Amino acid sequence: MKIHIILLLLGTIVIFLATHGLSIGILTSSRCKCVKVISKFIHPKNYQNVNVFPQGSYCRKVEIVITLKHGKKVCVNPKVRWVKNAVSFHKQ
Repeated sequence: MKIHIILLLLGTIVIFLATHGLSIGILTSSRCKCVKVISKFIHPKNYQNVNVFPQGSYCRKVEIVITLKHGKKVCVNPKVRWVKNAVSFHKQ
């Protein structure tokens, strides 16, 4: 009888830790995406996609990530004129 109680407690602990680990993973993926931003011009012919991530509770700044045609993702400075133009062009 004691072995059943121990197995039940161990199972409960494993399930608790697994769900807790998943929720931590969700939170950590919601942090700022850009550690480093660049201001150097990137020609629009090299863009595959432009993503704008607004300021939120997990990141206090607007982030703009340009995915290049070969798959590399680059964080760019949202205050630079060419980036503003790229964002407005891709919104259309």
